Amino acid sequence: MSRRPAQADRSSPSLPLFGDAVPEGPVLLDTNVFINALTSRGPLVLRQMLQTLPRFFVSAPIRAELAWIDGRLDPTHPGTARVVAAAQGVQSRIDPAKVLVPGDADWHDAGERAGRIAREAAGGGRRIATAFDRVELIHDTLTAIVAARAGCVVVTEDRDFAALMRFDPRLQVLFYDRAGG
Repeated sequence: MSRRPAQADRSSPSLPLFGDAVPEGPVLLDTNVFINALTSRGPLVLRQMLQTLPRFFVSAPIRAELAWIDGRLDPTHPGTARVVAAAQGVQSRIDPAKVLVPGDADWHDAGERAGRIAREAAGGGRRIATAFDRVELIHDTLTAIVAARAGCVVVTEDRDFAALMRFDPRLQVLFYDRAGG
């Protein structure tokens, strides 16, 4: 995605960071895991997780964000075919039974929670002003909702999930640092 997420920062002791091992149990991978693994950014364990992809969960909004790559890139650019092929290859290995789909009430709750986070962020100097930023935050919120309900640990570098953890005590998140790779 074009918006850089608020990244996890190792200097923040309150964020649960994951190390060099693939987490156990049900795990949901955020979009940035796919992008950073495919571009060889971040810790090696991200690429290891994509190698065993059918084991992991994703949310329906993450599927949409991954498919967005296919439509967004310029088909006349010489590197597009390679990037799209890699993205489609990864997408083809996602087990459809492990795609967590939000329901109607989840969309409502996500909109409300994302709005509250945006209001709080504005008070802290961060603006969520563009439509893209709003959609991205709503997608993150939907992902948090379905992950918490399914008992999945979310793996991400996006600190918006730290704010989302306040809304649901069941939500478990492990952050990674892109500089760790």
